[in-house]
Amino acid sequence: MFSGQLPHYVEPRKLADQGGLISGQTTVSALPRLGDFEHSQSQPVGVALTFERDADDGQRIVHGTVSTELVMTCQRCLEPVSCTVTAEVMLALVWSEEEIQALPERYDPWLVTDDKMPLATLLEEELLLALPLVATHEQCPTRLPEGDEPEDNASAGKADNPFAVLASLKGSQK
Repeated sequence: MFSGQLPHYVEPRKLADQGGLISGQTTVSALPRLGDFEHSQSQPVGVALTFERDADDGQRIVHGTVSTELVMTCQRCLEPVSCTVTAEVMLALVWSEEEIQALPERYDPWLVTDDKMPLATLLEEELLLALPLVATHEQCPTRLPEGDEPEDNASAGKADNPFAVLASLKGSQK
């Protein structure tokens, strides 16, 4: 149905009943909740979503992928690292909290509150949920400190002994 330029709003119920397909691209800058990724604002966000009814139970569902490249901070070396973030979408459209409880476990709920829903909200949610827990380089570009040498530890222990002053006071009292 929609290909190329993504719509700002979608009618999920109508799309699911018609077997609609949304595919195309937007940019990270079009998704306000991803504003913290300042070095990724011009990156494309690829979207391929299918709206349909589940063949088994007739539930209206949305499935597909949302993917982009985000520049994050490596948690080892604190340098920028580019991470591919791909969200596998498998949602069931629900209109109330009670319907969420009755959903099969293979679906996550998408609470539809209006006939028209902003597509950006769905894309943001899915990408935020797909972020890696810890962003790291495969091989950090800068050498990381590996710890102190044993000889340095011994000399540092003598020089930085917090009780050295107390030992000298104890010796002067005798």
